[in-house]
Amino acid sequence: MMWILVVAVLALVLLYILWQTEQMGKTNKVLQKKLQLREQESLRLQQAAYQLAEQQKMVLEQQLLLQPVKPVLSARETQLARMLCLSLPLVVKECCDKAATPQQVIKSQLRQHADIDNSQLEQMMKKHSRLTSLWQANSVMAFIQLCSVVAALASEEAAANVSSL
Repeated sequence: MMWILVVAVLALVLLYILWQTEQMGKTNKVLQKKLQLREQESLRLQQAAYQLAEQQKMVLEQQLLLQPVKPVLSARETQLARMLCLSLPLVVKECCDKAATPQQVIKSQLRQHADIDNSQLEQMMKKHSRLTSLWQANSVMAFIQLCSVVAALASEEAAANVSSL
């Protein structure tokens, strides 16, 4: 009689474990579905961000074409500004896809430009205070802002020197 009671309790425990396993399997399927939907949404958002970066690049290119008579940026800095603005879509894509930082992406871009090196870029970022904090933030949003500011700098007229009478 005692054995039957023990076997019955063990059977109930086994049934409970099987039921819990089944419930976990159902929950797992629901969570996998949700994950798949979130991944699709994330991909759509990444594509939208990339398209916006492409559009922003075109706007910045147009702004860079407006060269003032006495620009704030030197010719070398203007070349760096152009490279930064043209790299915007790539930076957004790499940061979203590979979790790279903007500075890492730009350093890899600089390797493709033999006439520009990282020290020139760093020097420009230190020279122009409006760029320094954005560069140091090293985030995608800060890089987008940096591109806008550097394009604005490139189209700014240097202040005229007023000589004393």
